[in-house]
Amino acid sequence: MVGIISSYLRYVYCAMTFLSFKKGLLRNLSLLLGGALIVISCAKPNIYDPNAQIEVNVDGDNYLIPSNHIVRPDTGSYASFETDMGHGYFFWPSGRGLNNSDKNPNVFDYDNNIIEFYWAAKNSKIEGADIPTRIDSIKQEENRDFDRDDYELEAYVGSGDLYAIYYIGSTYTDAPITIRCMPTINEDQDRMCQMEYMYPEYNNYVRLQFSKKHLADWQAINTMAIDYMKKWHQD
Repeated sequence: MVGIISSYLRYVYCAMTFLSFKKGLLRNLSLLLGGALIVISCAKPNIYDPNAQIEVNVDGDNYLIPSNHIVRPDTGSYASFETDMGHGYFFWPSGRGLNNSDKNPNVFDYDNNIIEFYWAAKNSKIEGADIPTRIDSIKQEENRDFDRDDYELEAYVGSGDLYAIYYIGSTYTDAPITIRCMPTINEDQDRMCQMEYMYPEYNNYVRLQFSKKHLADWQAINTMAIDYMKKWHQD
């Protein structure tokens, strides 16, 4: 979603830049050509190489990310852009990025082997700071279910016919986490789970989304996501 908003804002910027040339276009042919070049260069992404390194500025925190971990290559990416939240994809368990034969998660084309993850800028303390409060609320408001405890996680079940399942635990760095597995129509359906916590080393918020069928691997999935985040980070 952040990528879509960033693209939209870029289009608005380009359109405004072009319109600022409008009066001059009537007087100067060179400005007409210049305006045309601006429209062409801003009209759509210009990087389709899956191995291209995309410069991503996350609230002043810089990352260099392979294109195929941001978009499916035939979608294309800008060579650089700014955003308020880092965003990436990888397949589990291989860790590979996207290729053109894969489903496209950026248009909600679901594949339960694709892991989606987000992260805030280093030392950004606001996003995710309420996670301990949320954990306390889950413990007080939801129903403890010892039968669902597994994978070093405590389970809590929401109320109603369509209920969420909450898991509480901690990472190997002792950071408290919540995992919310979304409601489904019936138990046989796959649940999408969302894991959230504050990563202590970067003091930043991290969110991962994965199929409940991979819940047993939540710690390894998190480790892979953090390894990518640290690998892409530019000091």
